[in-house]
Order: sequence, then structure tokens, then C-alpha cells
Amino acid sequence: MMRVKSLVRAANPLPALEAGQKGDALSDRARAELAALTGTPTLPSASRRVPRRGLLVAAGACTAAAVIVGVVAVLNGPYEPGGGVLADEPFYASTAELEEAADLIVLARLGAGREETVDGIDRTTVTAAVAATAKGAAPGRTVEVSYTTPGSGPETADLAEGKEYVLLLDAQDDGRFTLVNTTQGAYGVDGGRAVAGADNDVVLSAGVLKALSLTL
Repeated sequence: MMRVKSLVRAANPLPALEAGQKGDALSDRARAELAALTGTPTLPSASRRVPRRGLLVAAGACTAAAVIVGVVAVLNGPYEPGGGVLADEPFYASTAELEEAADLIVLARLGAGREETVDGIDRTTVTAAVAATAKGAAPGRTVEVSYTTPGSGPETADLAEGKEYVLLLDAQDDGRFTLVNTTQGAYGVDGGRAVAGADNDVVLSAGVLKALSLTL
């Protein structure tokens, strides 16, 4: 029995406390049982502390992780739930939202366009002859419409000279107009019907179609 007790003492289960350091403290009950076994008095229990330096290191690591996530989001753009980067433009889920977003909704035929590069983006500006208006007030019988040049990038409006479209437009400070977005800013016209693009499942309202003398 004495041999076991001497071994327990030699093992020194509380080296940090005996050295005057702050370590992981045992409960009062555990300390009492250990004292009875070894015959060695123990110090009162103390609440467990995490060293201040450890807290600072942990906080720094969390901050660095947040910064990295933020940088990735800025570089890659917003993500859709299923994965993939979304375009930096609005998309409208309902007819009301789409038509509300437009300053001007017209039925117009596109004329010849002129191309220019603005902030590294290829744009085409055309003069469109207005046949009818469903919302807003066109500045005249024609409007200047600017949009990303078709085929110049992964997301461009599928517009062609000489064809008729329902255009949902935003007014710009320079007097020109732009599409409310690449996907929903233009509806082709075919046989008196407004036809949405392949990636647009939002239909125009009955009121807009009636004002433009079109049908679904």
C-alpha cells in the first residue's frame, strides 16, 4: 500500500498548481478524494480560465476567416443557392415587380446601332422607333436605347436591327434608356404576340399588352 501511495505522489497530478501556475482545476470533491489517497493537501478549486493570449489568438483567427470570406464574395460576386455566380443586375420574379421597375414600356422597332466601349464593356446604342407606349412618356417618336452588344460576353440581350420588341427601359441622366435587365428587358414580337426569352418565365400584364395592341 505504501508503494502505491509513493507512486501516486511521484506522479504529481497537479504540477501546475503546486508550481503556483493557473491550470485546469479539479472539482472540490475530486481534490478531497485525491488528498485522502495521497495524504497531500490540495489548494482550493478555482474557476477555469482561458489565457487572455488564447482569446486574442482565437478572435484574430475568426476575424481573418471573415475577411477571407468577404474577399472571395467580392471577387466572385453573389451566389445563387444551387451554386454559381449571379450577374450583377436585378431579376424580377413577378409581372408586377418587372413592370414597376421600368420607367418606360414601349413597343418599338430597332434601327441601326453604333458600337462603343464604356468602362471596358462593349455597348450598342440604337435609335428605336416607338409604335405604342404602355408606361411612362417617350421623349419623342424615337428613343435612344443602349445595351450590351450581343455576343460580346456571356450575358447579352438577344436583339437585332429591324425587329420589333416590347422594351422595358430605365431612363438615364444622358437622355438615353437602358434595359431593366439583360433577360427581361425585351420581349420579341411575333404575329402580334409578346414572346419572352428562353430564360424569362415572367409574362407581361394584360394592361400592358392591351396598351400595345398585343396578346400573350
